[in-house]
Amino acid sequence: MHSGRNATVQILKTPTDDTRIEVYLESQDGAAQVVLRYATWTEGLGWCSQKTIRLDGDQLDDLHRALTVARHRINVQRAEKGQAVEPAQVIRLPTLA
Repeated sequence: MHSGRNATVQILKTPTDDTRIEVYLESQDGAAQVVLRYATWTEGLGWCSQKTIRLDGDQLDDLHRALTVARHRINVQRAEKGQAVEPAQVIRLPTLA
């Protein structure tokens, strides 16, 4: 278990109701990290984390660039097929005191 202060930033929708991706901002010893958790719903237990990824600032910037490129390519493919393209959503990260 990783100790520190956590702030839930957002829970992302997934194609099924029994899975979700949770985004947290975590602070430990003054260093901030973004935590991504993939969770599944288990009857009788509730939401259970399956995978957790912690990213520091440099990794977060690299991930952002990679996701931006991937999103652009997917949107181009959708547009070429005549499908609607969703606008980007801005996720505001809370500050930790």
